[in-house]
Amino acid sequence: MKDVRGKVVIVTGAALGMGKLLAKKFVADGARTVMVDLNRQALSAAVSELGGPERGAFEYIADITDRGKVLALRQWVHGELGTVDVLVNNAGIVAGGPFLKIPIEKHLRTIDVNVSALISMTHAFLPDMIEKRAGHLIMLASAAGFVGVPALSSYCASKWAVIGFSESVRLELEREGITGVKLTIVCPSYVDTGMFAGAKAPLLAPMLKPEEIVESIYRGFKQDRLWVIEPAVVKTIPAMKALLPTPIVDRIGGLLGMHSSMDEWVGRRD
Repeated sequence: MKDVRGKVVIVTGAALGMGKLLAKKFVADGARTVMVDLNRQALSAAVSELGGPERGAFEYIADITDRGKVLALRQWVHGELGTVDVLVNNAGIVAGGPFLKIPIEKHLRTIDVNVSALISMTHAFLPDMIEKRAGHLIMLASAAGFVGVPALSSYCASKWAVIGFSESVRLELEREGITGVKLTIVCPSYVDTGMFAGAKAPLLAPMLKPEEIVESIYRGFKQDRLWVIEPAVVKTIPAMKALLPTPIVDRIGGLLGMHSSMDEWVGRRD
């Protein structure tokens, strides 16, 4: 099991939900944890709740879709804390609804936050880990990275991208012999954080409690697991798509309620 005492950790999207809970885990175990978010008020409250700099929780306000802000964050972290040991790419948003009824700006913002910012953060901080030949990337993908969901088009696209990007980076590191830098790719079904408020969880994949999935993520990180996939039924999706004809896979998704799961989505209002 990894010992994170004294390590430098960055968690994006850390003001609320799973990001805040993951930061809490790292702080409790003695890591110096930089909590990054654009929501100034919520982030300040979260950092205070975790005890502030005296307890190892540091606040950094930034829009990580802005490459200049990411580079400024890197400079600040290096100056204040040193090189980074763990990067938790957690920040994410949802644009729910039928594809053509959502303004294109919302679709593109989803890609900016969920994909472009994740790539930018990884590009900025992975060199720290390569230099030390040690470190860990935690990539928040989704079950939606394995299967299309109606009314969730750009979100699904973004999470498929996160999985493909993460796999490519992992293989590049292995080819270079940098075995000390690990990845954990996280693929949960719907999580009850508010981001999917109104969504109806499909059969066999109940709405996950954020505390439960964060516990699984943190345990997977400590054990150097490549995949954290919850619940168990999500693990069957790639095999079903490979082995069964598409109409049958579609029929199964419909029977389980997956295709109608976003019909009453309202999303986070805080």
